[in-house]
Amino acid sequence: MKVLGIETSGNVGGVALCQDNRIIIASNLGVPSLHDKYLVTTIKSMLHSAGWAPQDIDLIAVDVGPGSYTGIRVGVTCAKTLAYSLNKPVIDVPAFDAIAESYPMNNSTPICPIMDARRGHVYACIYQLENAQRKRVSDFLVIQPERLVFLLPRPVILFGDGVLPYKEQFQQKDILIDTENQAVQKVEYIALLGESAYKAGRRCEVEKLLPLYLRRTAAEEQKVKVAF
Repeated sequence: MKVLGIETSGNVGGVALCQDNRIIIASNLGVPSLHDKYLVTTIKSMLHSAGWAPQDIDLIAVDVGPGSYTGIRVGVTCAKTLAYSLNKPVIDVPAFDAIAESYPMNNSTPICPIMDARRGHVYACIYQLENAQRKRVSDFLVIQPERLVFLLPRPVILFGDGVLPYKEQFQQKDILIDTENQAVQKVEYIALLGESAYKAGRRCEVEKLLPLYLRRTAAEEQKVKVAF
């Protein structure tokens, strides 16, 4: 199976081509402000480098977030456009699943990647290792750090850019903070996880492919406050 992976929810962004659970080629897009400018040209260039025609793609896997609102929208829109124009299936891959997959879990201690959601909140999700697989054991959360502390299993490893701003709240017994690893959405894992999920039978209708925002933008929240 030939898979096109798209990641635009994070600070780097990227495109990857994967075939039968093996990465063929991958490339970063650069800073978020350039994602919409370079995404399509990067896809075309990588297809050419791999010797693939657009119709050779069997599956489009896209990071649906959470993350940058604009970035997620760019990636999801591109994935849907390609799926419709090429008549190919698409599959959604949550950013946290890709982050957890790239984290070196060597024992049974659960992990919790954390992203800074701004305005006093973080995005978080808890994973544990079961049968050598990273299993999601919580919902995708948008939550205040002090509330997250009460939901965390103990011991647990926290990492990501949402830890440092709230380090005082997280510095508690049996909460281990990993400052070496960042919560990075690597496009290679978007492609690999997408292929695995599709082969396992999961499907996503193109028209139902939506960004995983988790919360409103600041402007939208302000409108709600004004309305009430």
